[in-house]
Amino acid sequence: MRRDVKKLYNLPDEVKFCKTCTISNQRPRITFDDEGVCSACNFALFKKHEIDWEKRLEELEQLCDKHRKNNGDFDVIVPCSGGKDGSYVAHQLKEEFGMTPLGVTWSPIKASTVGRKNLDAFIASGFNHVMGNPDGQMYRRLTHLAFKHLGDPFQPFIYGQTNYPLHMAVKYNVPLIVYGENGEVEYGGNMKNAYRPTREIEDHDEHYFSGKPPSFWTEHGLATADLKPFMQPSIKE
Repeated sequence: MRRDVKKLYNLPDEVKFCKTCTISNQRPRITFDDEGVCSACNFALFKKHEIDWEKRLEELEQLCDKHRKNNGDFDVIVPCSGGKDGSYVAHQLKEEFGMTPLGVTWSPIKASTVGRKNLDAFIASGFNHVMGNPDGQMYRRLTHLAFKHLGDPFQPFIYGQTNYPLHMAVKYNVPLIVYGENGEVEYGGNMKNAYRPTREIEDHDEHYFSGKPPSFWTEHGLATADLKPFMQPSIKE
C-alpha cells in the first residue's frame, strides 16, 4: 500500500524539509523555492506584507451587499466543523456585515469531545445550523475502503465536508458560500487559487479528493445511489 500511495500522490523519493517550518516535501502538491522554503511559508509572507487588506474589506462588503436578502432568509452558507475559522466567519458575517448565515456541518465518522462541544457552543451562541449525517453503515464501509486503498480513513469526511455545503446552497437557494480558510493554499498545497477569492469545483478532485471522487468507489462494490450524499450536486442544480 505504501508504494501505491507514493505513486498516487506523486511523492518524491528524496525527502526534503522546509528551511523555515520544517514541513517535508511529502505533503502532496507542496513546492519549494530555490532557497528551500515551502509554498506555505511563502504564502504566509505574502499575506503579511503584500495583501491590501483595506481593499479586501471593500470587496467583501460589496459581495455581502450583492447577496444580502434583508428578509430573514439565509443569504450565505458557512461550512463549520467546531473549529475556530468557520465559527469566526459566521460571527463576523452576522454581526459586522448584517448577513443571515446558515452554518453547515458534515458529521465526522467519530466526533471528538472538544469538537462537538465547540460546535454546540457555536450553535447556542445564536446561529442556525444543519448537520449532515449519512447512512452509518455506508460511512463505515467507505472509510474502510479509503484506508485500504488510499491510506487515508479521513477521505470520506472530506467528501461530505466539501460537497454537503453545496447541497445546502442548492436546497436553500443561497448562491454564496464563505469558507473559513483555503486549507489547500494555507498549508502548502496547489497554489492555483492562492491569489483569488474563489475556487473552482473542477479542482476538488485533485485538491481535496486525492484524484478519487466519490464515484470512484463504484469500482469497489458501492452503489451510486448509496454514494449520493457524498457527491456534489449536478452542475445544472
